[in-house]
Amino acid sequence: MRLLGYADRLSVPAGGRIEFKIGCELPEFTPSLVRLRRGGSPVHECDLLEDDVLDDEVAAQLPATVPGRVQVSRAGSCVEAAVRGDAVVHGAGLAAWIHPTLLEGEQTVLALTAPDGSAGYRLAVTADGCALRDAGGTELARLDAAPVLRQWSFVAATVSPAGEVRLELHRPGGGIGGASADVAGAPSWRGGQLRIGAGGRGEPTGFFNGRLARPVVSGSGWAAEATARLAAGAAAVEVLGADGVSALALGRDPASASVADDGSLTAGGTAVNRPASAVPGPFWSCTETDLRRVPDEYDALHLHEDDLDDAGWETDVALRVPADLPSGAYALKVRAGEHVDRIPFVVTPPAGARPAPVLVVLPTWTYLAYANWRTYAEFEEERVGLYGERRGVDPRDRWLARHPELGKSLYDVHTDGSGVMYSSRARPIVNIRPDYFTPTTRGLRHFAQDLSLLHWLDGRGEDYAVITDDELEDRGADALAGHRVVITGSHPEYSSARMLDAYESFTAHGGRLMYLGGNGFYHVTNRHSGPSGAVEIRRARGSTTAWASGAGEEHLSGTGEPGGLWRWRGRAPQRAFGVGMTAQGFDKASGYRRSAQSRAVDWVFDGVDVAVGEVFGDEGPGLGGAAGDEIDRADIALGTPADAVVLATSIGHSASIVLVADDRTISHRAPVSPDPRVRADIVVFDRPGGGAVFAVGSIAWSTAMTHKGGDNDVSRITANVLDRFRDHAGPAVGA
Repeated sequence: MRLLGYADRLSVPAGGRIEFKIGCELPEFTPSLVRLRRGGSPVHECDLLEDDVLDDEVAAQLPATVPGRVQVSRAGSCVEAAVRGDAVVHGAGLAAWIHPTLLEGEQTVLALTAPDGSAGYRLAVTADGCALRDAGGTELARLDAAPVLRQWSFVAATVSPAGEVRLELHRPGGGIGGASADVAGAPSWRGGQLRIGAGGRGEPTGFFNGRLARPVVSGSGWAAEATARLAAGAAAVEVLGADGVSALALGRDPASASVADDGSLTAGGTAVNRPASAVPGPFWSCTETDLRRVPDEYDALHLHEDDLDDAGWETDVALRVPADLPSGAYALKVRAGEHVDRIPFVVTPPAGARPAPVLVVLPTWTYLAYANWRTYAEFEEERVGLYGERRGVDPRDRWLARHPELGKSLYDVHTDGSGVMYSSRARPIVNIRPDYFTPTTRGLRHFAQDLSLLHWLDGRGEDYAVITDDELEDRGADALAGHRVVITGSHPEYSSARMLDAYESFTAHGGRLMYLGGNGFYHVTNRHSGPSGAVEIRRARGSTTAWASGAGEEHLSGTGEPGGLWRWRGRAPQRAFGVGMTAQGFDKASGYRRSAQSRAVDWVFDGVDVAVGEVFGDEGPGLGGAAGDEIDRADIALGTPADAVVLATSIGHSASIVLVADDRTISHRAPVSPDPRVRADIVVFDRPGGGAVFAVGSIAWSTAMTHKGGDNDVSRITANVLDRFRDHAGPAVGA
């Protein structure tokens, strides 16, 4: 891809400012603003629809052409700190506890460098041993004893002013290796830079993969007995004092990128590219898994060579969105010859605007969870077995597989095999595009699919506004207040407690909610402060998951709260939304059979020629039906209100539609086949306070709404509910 970009945010209020960062290998590109009406492309079953925004205010801000330039992303996490300018370095001491998770090549544990890079020391490890090098890379000492993979070791190197070098490795079980050497005196300098987990004079290099704790650096070295005390667990300032010593407290504030220094050598450091925090250190007692109760035991960071929080690209185009621009989905469209990219964003209503009758909440945290998911190209053959057919791969995924520097999704693992816990918007994300092809559904999913919902609303002439998960997190219940109907996107899987509270408050105060998706409100999620807008999860065991968090690592670093599924915290989706995740499979979707209960709310089926016991929604684009992809069931035991009406239940799922691990247990009873829990339920119910909820229990629903241009039963049922919820103030059930 020779033209690619990203915005500094995924949404902006009308009247607000948004910036775009563009990487272009061609001499120039042309920007324009478009409103996205429908997702699609020549390889989808529908075409992309977009309207040029012909606004004088926009035209005045967008240049006719912009010079192209290559912008580079640099992955890899470390901690950086500036050595105080008045601090003298003459000799050095460098030590840290390390828990390597990948020992390929030479990896830097600690680096101390003079301001001009002419002098310094770098402590490094390999699969074969440890080494201390000077700033030019010359080996000063080598120890042919390596740290143990995935176990804690203590490594230390000292250089006296006279040039006496000592290198030690303390391994599990009490094994100690040591080496010594003499060099021709130690250089002296003032100031400089300290790096933890990386070296390099300019951009960081030689990244360490693994946990690292209790780093100690001094500007003058220390005695051998001090090394022994540090290796026994003594605090650095207790052993060495604070003067001329750095003891960066890596785990003290796991939610922050700032790292305090208990010594005086630096004024504190900064974590680069968000290494994993809230992970236990070398002296974790294994008696407590909540870092808030034993913070001193959570004193490590997990560093990775492929961490990426902020690509750091420069701004090429800035836009002040007109205050009267209608709320909706837009994109900065950039073109250079035959190369085109559309960088999407949502325009939300300005502060103080009259609430539209209908509000759509696009699940941008789910978009970020899947951002730059690498499985399609990297595991293409394995996915053929999953689908039962070859569905093709978007060319952007093949390009992405060649560019690891753009970061990964929350479904991927790092090069060391550990799970990716954070996903940021501050980078190019190739699969949040209106024309992106998703093999899972033979075309549309996530953002591109949710554009179909907006297109459907446009076709009905609805007065609606659009916000994202970010506005819901920022404003809570106030973000929904005043709107009569709130509609979710197709896959609102990742949500915070504040977001759940907002939905519950909305329906408790008379609001009507239409949950038009599946696998929603499933994973405990947090958003970190800062410009990258990174979201965080931990994947607890006992769920259908791409990876599992390590021992003691199931609490979010941003809030300290337990991660995993909301279900295990007593907030299963059924409580607020009537249905919750039950199964998934991607071979084909099914239809729904109308229930006898539905007679109590017969208005839902007005104009729908489907009697009780008959099937509807068994055709459509993508997977071929309305009940598919990931599906939800009603379950009173998990919180579905007892008065909820199950309007219809899906039928005919294949053996490829698999029950989630949350519900699978070992039993001596013979299994029932097919499992009755593998189903999608459509429910409607009232809430105390005058609110109501309608939920369809399937990601595939809104795609099926587009079948035959919207002339189908799934579309008519959705329209009936929207009209009733918007215009009828009485109860939904039995009214």
